[in-house]
Amino acid sequence: MMGKTRMSAFARIRALAYVFAPARSLASARAFALAFALACALALAALVAVPAAWAEEGPDPSNQVNPQQLPDSSFIYDTSISELETADSYLDGQTVQVTGEVVGDRINAELDFDHCWITLEATDGSFAEVPVLTTLAATSVIDTYGAYGKRGTVLQVRGTFNLSCPDHAGLSDLHASHVSLVSKGAAVREAPDALRFVPGVLLVLAGLALVLVFRHMRESRR
Repeated sequence: MMGKTRMSAFARIRALAYVFAPARSLASARAFALAFALACALALAALVAVPAAWAEEGPDPSNQVNPQQLPDSSFIYDTSISELETADSYLDGQTVQVTGEVVGDRINAELDFDHCWITLEATDGSFAEVPVLTTLAATSVIDTYGAYGKRGTVLQVRGTFNLSCPDHAGLSDLHASHVSLVSKGAAVREAPDALRFVPGVLLVLAGLALVLVFRHMRESRR
């Protein structure tokens, strides 16, 4: 029964080939019909064989989801100090990378003589700050601590951000794992700004005006 079905299908393909074959001669029509039928048979065999072969192979065991896998926090968030200052719990415990100016003073860490605290200030004009715990050796690249008349060394710091550090009384801090120099510090000489003297001059003039009014009132009473 199966053989008859296949033969009937083969016969139909040959008949269809005769219809579309060029009407030059009977021999060429037969050759074209045989070639067309053979091509269709090979195509059908390939369509049947490919899904069967894929089903026999089965899924790749190395490409399966492991529901027991723990989350990976090794991704580095290249963020800013101002964003850390307003961060939520999403960045807590994440590896972040920030760039900022070293300001204030270096403070040695308590009970840890190999580490110290430095303060990084944002360079975007927001004046946001973040305390950074780093090694004393890493601070060797700092040549200037920012203050009035001094621009501090600019560092790029990568490390773990703690929204509420359990080791440092709930302080929001950054435990540095890598510190690199971006630019050195320098002394800053600000040019005198005449507008800064305007409020003082106005106060002096207002004081003189009050003195004159007071003297005029006192003389008018005599």
